[in-house]
Amino acid sequence: MKQSCPKSCPSAKQPFSGFYKQDYKAGDSFVIEPGDVNHLVFVISGSCIVSSEESNNYLVNSNSLFFCYNCGHYTINVTSDLSIIVAYFARPGAACDVASLLQFAKSQDDFHYKFSAVPINEQLTEVLNMVNRYLDDAIPCAHMHESVIELIFVVFRFYYDVEVLTNLFFNLFDHAVSFRTMVEGNRVKARNLNHLAELCGYDINTFNVVFRRHYPGYTPGVWMHIQRKDEILADLVESDAPIYHISKKYGFSSSSHLGEYCKKYLGDTPTKVRNKYRKNK
Repeated sequence: MKQSCPKSCPSAKQPFSGFYKQDYKAGDSFVIEPGDVNHLVFVISGSCIVSSEESNNYLVNSNSLFFCYNCGHYTINVTSDLSIIVAYFARPGAACDVASLLQFAKSQDDFHYKFSAVPINEQLTEVLNMVNRYLDDAIPCAHMHESVIELIFVVFRFYYDVEVLTNLFFNLFDHAVSFRTMVEGNRVKARNLNHLAELCGYDINTFNVVFRRHYPGYTPGVWMHIQRKDEILADLVESDAPIYHISKKYGFSSSSHLGEYCKKYLGDTPTKVRNKYRKNK
């Protein structure tokens, strides 16, 4: 029996990353509209013509991929029977994946973006074969989908030329997107606010100023607590871990500090939250 993520899991509530595959007949067309996620379209077989604000009737052949930025509108006209695998995501891989490309783009005075497709190499083909198997088996696990998207960006970093990747993902280099990508990519690894600032390459004072610019209405500390709410709830409800282990995992100074947090953001003490959700379940 297949087991899906429990309803209390943050990834089950917010599936912002994943894969799907689709087949089209010659003469079909479809649209990728602006939204919350970016799309990487892997053309497994067939061909299509992509039109958008930045591309005019660009032909994409079999064994190639192209990138659809989440602020763009893309019309795809199928020229021969088409099979595609699509990866969609809000955050592209790890923070360093985008940051390194941004640094390269800034270092090239004569760099000019041009929409283009990129060949699917041998290493990426191996990953896509695995994705295809998972999709055929209807594996719904959000964690698996997110992990494989991170793996794809690792393959990009080690097996593709930096100039090719910089052009492919150039639209991600908006300053707000870059900062938010670093913050959201490093949050889960950060022990505390100072550590998060360090992981993002800022001293704490500069980080606080830049953060308020990109997340108006929040201080970094309050934002981090809100992001952790669902994760802490999942640990309380789905595991039997002692309360002091959970407080240590999330960087609280003591179990009583975690208790104060739970009263404020979850409505009761950790033990009562655990008992209430389990009783309802």
